[in-house]
Amino acid sequence: MPSVGKECDACGRYYRAMGETAVICPHCQNEKAEISLSTWDFSVCPFCQGRQFYRRKDFNQILGCLVVLVGVVLVPFTYGISLPVLILADWILYRRVSDLVVCYRCQAEFREFGVIPEEVRTFDHHTAELYETPKTEVS
Repeated sequence: MPSVGKECDACGRYYRAMGETAVICPHCQNEKAEISLSTWDFSVCPFCQGRQFYRRKDFNQILGCLVVLVGVVLVPFTYGISLPVLILADWILYRRVSDLVVCYRCQAEFREFGVIPEEVRTFDHHTAELYETPKTEVS
């Protein structure tokens, strides 16, 4: 079932909405967006009206780093055999985990929306820098 996950701009807490047309932050009810989760087409973000998105794997990045750390720790004890085993496990996970789409501007995450259009590419650092908020100088 399609879902949207986002950190609320008003209260700063993460929330996730499934199968609804009106997405409302359940914590503060201050952030609202209208979206048809069954027919949304990745043209405009319903939260910020942004038009650029990227795709990434829907996998916990902290867990991924933990797997790498375990592999590194086990290298001396397994004479390096743990690395090919973890590479194989990583490859299997990569093939099985689905993609999600993220808005560059507001970081809203769109999961399980079916076929992702070709225009939605992987993360691009240059595009992300264009959406970063400018830092204010402290004097």
